[in-house]
Amino acid sequence: MSIPSVIWRMCQVRRAERLSPDAIKRLRQRRLRRLLEHALAQSRFYVEYYRAHGITADQLDDVELQDLPVINKQIVMENFDALVCDPALTRAGIEQFINECHDLEAKYRGRYHVMHTSGSTGSIGIFVYGERDWHMMQALAATRVVKYRPTLGRIRYAFIVKTDGHHAGIKLCLAAPRIAFQRLPLSVNGALDEVLREVQRFQPHLLGGYGSGLQLLAQEQLAGRIHIRPKRIISSAEPLTDAMKQSITQAFGVVPLDFYTASDSLVIGVSCQYDRGIHLFDDWFCFETADGAGRPVRRGDSVPPGEGSGRLILTNLYNYTQPLIRYEMNDELIPAEGRCPWGSPFPLVRGVAGRVEEILWFNRRDGGRDYVHPIALTGLCAPGAEKWQFVQTAPNALLLRLKIPGGAQTVVQQARDEIVGILRHKHLDECVTVRTEVVDEIPNDPQTGKFRMVIPYHSRANAARINGPARPPN
Repeated sequence: MSIPSVIWRMCQVRRAERLSPDAIKRLRQRRLRRLLEHALAQSRFYVEYYRAHGITADQLDDVELQDLPVINKQIVMENFDALVCDPALTRAGIEQFINECHDLEAKYRGRYHVMHTSGSTGSIGIFVYGERDWHMMQALAATRVVKYRPTLGRIRYAFIVKTDGHHAGIKLCLAAPRIAFQRLPLSVNGALDEVLREVQRFQPHLLGGYGSGLQLLAQEQLAGRIHIRPKRIISSAEPLTDAMKQSITQAFGVVPLDFYTASDSLVIGVSCQYDRGIHLFDDWFCFETADGAGRPVRRGDSVPPGEGSGRLILTNLYNYTQPLIRYEMNDELIPAEGRCPWGSPFPLVRGVAGRVEEILWFNRRDGGRDYVHPIALTGLCAPGAEKWQFVQTAPNALLLRLKIPGGAQTVVQQARDEIVGILRHKHLDECVTVRTEVVDEIPNDPQTGKFRMVIPYHSRANAARINGPARPPN
């Protein structure tokens, strides 16, 4: 890590916080222009994709953001090798690195930070950040989320995330430099008793991780099984619900921050310290919203107030390695009226309506209970599978449904082995049965119209959702 590079960018980040919204808009437009010039010079995909839509590099003076075609995760993955701006980056090579490299601080080819996610749609996504991009992300996180200030000793930072893969949560936490932070990764998939012993021993100053994981620690604190006194708490990777926020605040006496981040684009925003919503960092991102059909709710580059929620179309202005320009995400932004009355130049949204998957609880042989966090499941890495879903069919039974072109037996076995490994970490592998099923399609929830990746046993509509045209793997 280049400390001087990050410090210089932190100063750059702080300067923008003193700008007016109009000045930030001008800054954003300059950064967008530079990104477009770069993409049309270095990315074969953008050259061809924009040309097919009548846009070439010599026309950028007359092109507005909304004139550019929208992309999504499927387009990014299908065109991965052509989209990235370094021919040394290939989807096959990165997938091999993800599967074989267990050092989560290792860089692909010595200089690229990579991560994967299945997201809420059940399809894999791979995202890459170069060193320059990564330093910018670190500066944003340190300045606007952690609010880092130099201290005499290192800050004890504990974070409860998925720790056994190249996922955004663990990568983001490990980005905290060792020179300033003493770090304790807590596996959200670890045995609960072991997690409690570790966090009690460590006594963190800073506590971070998934909101549901933080809520579990809060419940254990309220029950008297741990006694820790963090000074700052940061929830990320999933929506921070009112119930989570209330129990965390009650347990630790600290109001948790809601850190808006995603593998697609790290450090998107953070909750207002005056509880007015989430501030979006629109100096380094362009934000648009679209309706269910993908049509922009309003032409422009900001979240429209008072017009209902809309699906986010995001442009990341600092990732020059894998440019994501007008990238459609599954998140829906719930707009807020007006701006922060306490002077922040960044726009507010009331919240992010992402998909909240539920924790699965199982019974242990000793009469106790332990959980499997949904992110441990949705982070499944099963190359060859297009889509997957987990259905708890009984208190101690789990069904993994897979959509696999050709129904490859090796993919089924790899996926099953990974799930059994997750259960083994929890000491649940001998008491929970796992069944796999290859299907032609996994439909959306008929009530909500949305895809549910994790369906717990207490959802009594299970039977209607798990019946489908199953077929044996070839």
